[in-house]
Amino acid sequence: MRESTSSLRSMSLRSIDRLRCIALACLLGGTVAAQNSTAAPAPPTLRLVPVLDGLRDDAPGGQFARLGETAFGKEAAKVGIDLAAPAHPLVVAAYQENRLFYLFYKATEEAFGERPWVLQRIRKVERTWRTADGKPDEKITWQVEAFKTQAGSLKSPDQHFGSFALRDAHRREIVKEYEIGFGEIPGQAAGATWPFAADKLFHMLQPYGEDRALYDKVVFSNAKRWTLTAKLGPDGSWRLQSPELAIDLPARAPTLAEARPKPDPASKATVLKSGEGSGKVKVGVSTIAEVSAALGQPLEDVAMPTGNRNLSYRGGLTCNFAADGTLNTILTRVSFAGRTDRGIAHGTSRAEVQKLLGAPPGKQDAKAWSYPGLVVKFDAAGAVSQLVVTKD
Repeated sequence: MRESTSSLRSMSLRSIDRLRCIALACLLGGTVAAQNSTAAPAPPTLRLVPVLDGLRDDAPGGQFARLGETAFGKEAAKVGIDLAAPAHPLVVAAYQENRLFYLFYKATEEAFGERPWVLQRIRKVERTWRTADGKPDEKITWQVEAFKTQAGSLKSPDQHFGSFALRDAHRREIVKEYEIGFGEIPGQAAGATWPFAADKLFHMLQPYGEDRALYDKVVFSNAKRWTLTAKLGPDGSWRLQSPELAIDLPARAPTLAEARPKPDPASKATVLKSGEGSGKVKVGVSTIAEVSAALGQPLEDVAMPTGNRNLSYRGGLTCNFAADGTLNTILTRVSFAGRTDRGIAHGTSRAEVQKLLGAPPGKQDAKAWSYPGLVVKFDAAGAVSQLVVTKD
């Protein structure tokens, strides 16, 4: 039996290619501290992410052809799954020769509140029935982990994969109960500042184990609960369920519409102009006070070690300010519902971007295209997933 619960399991910052540096440099760094947060802590939102988007980061060298070298790729091969060509865009699952394999990716977003990091704790219950009418053997284990957030989101989607064999049992059931959100572990993980190594986005406080003491010490101020249940039975019967993520396989698969982020109507009329900004919000000119007057009270204000600050606003916009308080960049989040002055919005195809702006030098299938005053980021399907306005 093998399983994974996070694509951040490497517990270190991934390298960022040159094209993305402008877009994301203001979100990376060492220890950060939330200051003057005006929003009461609310549970983060959860949604499925297309499998290919997650695999693009997890494939060795970003090459889908090398997925077979990974632990999850080897497990997928045992049930005849080619991860480079997933049968479903959001969840891959199969039961073959008494083995159940599944893989999906989940985004954790809009986590704004008292600090730029969240805790997650997991209670896992494994039940094994040796006979049809016997009582099950039961094993309960506990896990606790911490994630740094950037503009209210985990930097990368969480990978969830499981590979469970029935072996000589009549049937098996694995239930995971998750809680993720704002909280503390007194004396171990507390305060507004990220309490672990500055160059880490993830910290495993306790891997799965039978001691629940640390699990019980977690005190959430607000958290999101969700569950995942895998069942293996006789005669090839199986089930994978997560009501919160609309997963109920093999009976019903989640739809792409159910996985799309909810657009924020506050930004529907927003128009971003390369190298300039939007309306009264001007890159290289506007101050924090001026931007906040235009965009409203910030959801989160995060101070960076360099002296820069990231302020996130409603409407799916996050702004980075220099140490002198001048606006550096404007970044869109998944809830952004506006467009650029050339008509580029979240969901615009790569082909349409090329038609409107031309193809930049470099790889045509790059994750981001860089233009004067604008960085356009694409998902694995070639649709725009983020816009970043910079100085020319």
